[in-house]
Amino acid sequence: MYSASASAERVRERIRAGTTLALVADVVEDRVRHDLAIALGGARLAVVRCVESATPEDHIALATMISEGDFVWAGLVYGERDGPEIDSRIETIHVSELDRLVARLQELREAFGEAG
Repeated sequence: MYSASASAERVRERIRAGTTLALVADVVEDRVRHDLAIALGGARLAVVRCVESATPEDHIALATMISEGDFVWAGLVYGERDGPEIDSRIETIHVSELDRLVARLQELREAFGEAG
């Protein structure tokens, strides 16, 4: 079982391992939520929330961050084995699939780099 901080550390390690992505903020919300802000290009940021178990409240909080304009994309990394069944526009990724998360962030960085 992964804690939010353990998942965040795995995300940080994977971003540092040969990517051009830059981590610009690391915020421990509480013992069950850990947010990472990642630069995508220009002033555009993505947020990745790491949790043990994804909840509808996490999806709502991330959607709010996007709608307020602080971030252009949000993802939710969870550690529990059974995936959440939440209908949301927030991409949800199991901690074992961090390559998919990093590929998505790099794709967004390239798209925003060209647009910015």
